[in-house]
Amino acid sequence: MLWALSLLVLATLATVAQDQLGVPGELLSLVMLAPALACAVVLVRPSWMPEPWRAAAVPAVLRASLLAVAATAVFLAVLAILTGRAPSWPPATSTAPAVLLLAQALGALAEEIGWRGLVQRCGEQLARPAVVSAIAGFVFGATHLGYWGLGVLPVLTFAVTAMLMSLTITTIYVGSFWQRMLPATLVHLGVNLAGASLAPPEEPLMTSPAALAAAAAMLAAALAGRAALSLLSQRAR
Repeated sequence: MLWALSLLVLATLATVAQDQLGVPGELLSLVMLAPALACAVVLVRPSWMPEPWRAAAVPAVLRASLLAVAATAVFLAVLAILTGRAPSWPPATSTAPAVLLLAQALGALAEEIGWRGLVQRCGEQLARPAVVSAIAGFVFGATHLGYWGLGVLPVLTFAVTAMLMSLTITTIYVGSFWQRMLPATLVHLGVNLAGASLAPPEEPLMTSPAALAAAAAMLAAALAGRAALSLLSQRAR
């Protein structure tokens, strides 16, 4: 609860800071940093944080990261097919592509630290990981206030799309907190870039049924990939 309240305050401050500092939204939306900054509440009471996830072997984390890239590629391919568009990136901006990519990666990581990190780990003390992931992903999507002006259906569509992305991430990632952040960030960043590369200016593509279908295909790919990796691991023993 305290994390959520901190997130609300920080998100509000980030919106103000975005205007005051003149940070271009296409470079980085400062509100993306709020979930990670809100995690500072555990510094006030470290006992709130449950026992950490166990570390995994490096090869397992690398396999998870490769699966994250593959699943994201499925998302991009399906979305491109359904929209009939070819990806185009980087956008027309004066910012260097490397700087833009780094800023977007930082934003994705910050959101993952909060949602698929702290919230997921704490929530797993109360419910199964998949249930926590689904609920947290839906709430994460539904609280994107920028879409609220589009109506109920687009917001719900995006919330379910975000839920499927969350389930994809928690299906794939393994290991300790920071080991999990690598594949989590790869999926989140990949989905953001895929949407941006296919959406014309001012079109909320990620609230569309096409994005929802692409996210479902991405989750299916993640489940199939995890099953394949598990089978290969069993045969190698």
